[in-house]
Amino acid sequence: MEDDAPVIYGLEFQARALTPQTAETDAIRFLVGTQSLRYDNQIHIIDFDDENNIINKNVLLHQVGEIWHISTSPADKGVLATCYNKSKSF
Repeated sequence: MEDDAPVIYGLEFQARALTPQTAETDAIRFLVGTQSLRYDNQIHIIDFDDENNIINKNVLLHQVGEIWHISTSPADKGVLATCYNKSKSF
């Protein structure tokens, strides 16, 4: 049995929301929502390739506020929902 090196993924901002995308059956995929009061927040779509121990990412802007919860559809991999807090501009 081989010992694989740990895989680490960092974010620009703090995050509170993390969920797996269970409708995606061909990949290991997670979604992370950031929580920043001053900057546009982001949804990180993280794909993990367990054969090669590699992470691929896509980042979407979430400009309406800090993400407190993120959820994906169990049936449709194209659907997600966020619960967010819209803050006043500084």
